Amino acid sequence: MDILTVPVIVILCYLVGEIYKIIVKKNKAKYKYIPVVVSIAGGLFGLLFYFAYPEIVLNAENPVIAIVIGIVSGAASTGGNQIIKQLFNNNDSEEKISQ
Repeated sequence: MDILTVPVIVILCYLVGEIYKIIVKKNKAKYKYIPVVVSIAGGLFGLLFYFAYPEIVLNAENPVIAIVIGIVSGAASTGGNQIIKQLFNNNDSEEKISQ
């Protein structure tokens, strides 16, 4: 069960990032804060899961470790988003380079 915690935090943080994008849709300059928002959300999810059931967050020994695991999971959601974005937008960048 503890192995599933990190992917769950990653998915929840991805959803937080998408909700954040919807909230600040009119001000795209604030998109640069998405990694910070999802990392903070990840830390909060890690802490929440730790207090709900301490062994579930990769057997974290204390709340600080649970927060760090959450922050890293939140940052991973941003990285996953960018990997997918780059894979599917690869053709656009090749066309810009050739022009």
